[in-house]
Order: sequence, then C-alpha cells, then structure tokens
Amino acid sequence: MRPRLQRCVLAGLITASIGAAPVFGSAQNTEDKAKTLTAARARYYNLRRLGLLDVHAALQPNWDVLLAGTSAAEKAKTTLNNLRFWISIDATGQFRLSHDAKSLQANQVDYVEKIFKDVNTSVGGFFRTWSIFLLGSPFPDTETNCAIDRLASGYRFSQRQGELDVAIETDNEFAIIEIRVTGADRTSSLKPVLENTLTGLILRGYSASSHRTDGVYTNVTAELEYETVDGLNLLHKVNLNTISQGSSANFEWSFSDYQIKKREDN
Repeated sequence: MRPRLQRCVLAGLITASIGAAPVFGSAQNTEDKAKTLTAARARYYNLRRLGLLDVHAALQPNWDVLLAGTSAAEKAKTTLNNLRFWISIDATGQFRLSHDAKSLQANQVDYVEKIFKDVNTSVGGFFRTWSIFLLGSPFPDTETNCAIDRLASGYRFSQRQGELDVAIETDNEFAIIEIRVTGADRTSSLKPVLENTLTGLILRGYSASSHRTDGVYTNVTAELEYETVDGLNLLHKVNLNTISQGSSANFEWSFSDYQIKKREDN
C-alpha cells in the first residue's frame, strides 16, 4: 500500500511558531484567560457536549480511489471489496477499527492482515485529528498554563507541551486560522476548513504539512461530508490526499449503519 497516513496526523505535528504578527495586548490574569478559553472552546460543534457517549459504524474504503494508477488485478479488487470494516469510539475516546475476513482463503490471510494494518494506521491517524475538533477541543483547558495574545485580527494561544511549542491563531470569533507546533526535528502546520452552524463551528476539511530537518516532508488535504444521525452530525464520507517525498496516495472512506449511545438528558 502507498505511504501511510501516520506521518501527517495532527498528533504528530511539530512546527515553527506563529511568527511576527503584531501583539496589541495580552490576557495575562487567570480570570481573563479562563473566560477567553471558555469562549473559544464553546465556539465549536462538540459531539460530547451534545450528549454522544459511544459510536459504532461500518466503514467502506473506496479501493478504486486508492488503487487508481496501479496495476492491481481485478481479483485483488474483488477480495478487497469483500472485506468489512467497523469503527467504534467509546466514552473515553478510545478508537478501534475491526474487520471481518472470514470468507478468505487460507493463502489470502497474510495479505489481508497487512491491508488491515495499513487501513488501521490511516483511519486511526485521521480520527486522531478529527477527534480533537469534534470530541475534545483544539484549545487548552482553562486551568492549563497558556499565554493569550490579542492581535489586530484575532487571538494567538501559545503553550509549551513537553518538548513542543504549540501556537493557535484565530480570528476575532475564535475560528482557527492555523495550528502550528515546533519541535527539535520538524516543523508542521494544520489549517482547518470550518463551517459555521447553529451549534458551532464544525470541521469540514483541513490542510496539514510536516517538514523534518532531514528533508522529509508530508502534505495532506482532507474533505469531510456529514450526515445527521439522531440529531448529531456524524461523518458520511472522507477524502484524503497525501503527498510524501513526491509520492501521492488518495483515500476515500464512507460510513454507514451508525449505532450511537447518548446521555439520557439529551
């Protein structure tokens, strides 16, 4: 399978700081920081806040998209199309991908297990990024040590996380323009595409890049489609395009047969 998506998920982003945007003021006292962070976090569509506990769904990769331009035999495509995948996310945020390969012949098992590992890597990497926006928050908790600068066109949130420097730049309404992270061996960036809904900003796509000091780079673009399930916006289709060291790979996943569990008060 083509280069794995794991090199380009947000969880691995390590990039340079925001740069020389003019600073007009800082919310330095604890009360002001907490109010600003609370307002920023509240601006985003959040499935947990809307009552989601657990979610299960069938996932179907579009193998024609992934294998486009390759010499994959029709027999191989038939085998792949017969595979069944399911995703689940529990109340703790634990993501799992399972598969059914019972109908395979004995000589196909090793091949399919490798495919499953690659799908698990790419889908799991995507969900780590998606979950930051839909299940958690891209902004720090109100009690964490975070610097907030008021810029001419919005805000900059800066925080040290272990060996990483994380900076988030937003507009005046807390819509994220870019997330940047910097570390010792690479610089990375994520620019979300956000849609303003009645229940908050929802992630509709993103472009991400990662550049290592040894010259290795990865770029990713994502487009997301949603469907409504029991009043919640859940993924319907995901398209990803990745480029790493000049090699490209395209992914498309469709989601169906949702089973969800919500809090009783929702």
